[in-house]
Amino acid sequence: MGFLDYTIKLIGLSETMHRWRGLLRELDAGRREKVARYAEKIAETLSRAAAAFAKLEKEPASARATREAVRELGRIAGYVEDIVKALEHHLDGRKLAGVKRRLDQLAGKEPLRTAVVGVDAQRIERLLEAEGYFRALADGLRA
Repeated sequence: MGFLDYTIKLIGLSETMHRWRGLLRELDAGRREKVARYAEKIAETLSRAAAAFAKLEKEPASARATREAVRELGRIAGYVEDIVKALEHHLDGRKLAGVKRRLDQLAGKEPLRTAVVGVDAQRIERLLEAEGYFRALADGLRA
């Protein structure tokens, strides 16, 4: 999967979870805080990934920026899996199945290194957009 596909799927996932905000507010305070912390970690990770991609845009051959981008994208799927586990008994199976399906698509068969090729400003903006959704989710769960 190319980086464009990856970021589109990531934004779709972040939008979905943001739409769940109303459902998630019904969770007990401890579980809401747990999901909010994961959402913040994802947002921070997306921010670091966007910074790595900005470096790659300026220096496409930078092995260090490539490693940083791959590392950060790899973390996102793990955090989202943690959110899914925290919600397993609180959301209906269809919603969780949709998120799991999107996670599988993000993981894909190709290495993340392939997704990093061909970075541009528009793709970086997509990462920042997804970051905003996750920050809004965290804020909403704490309001």
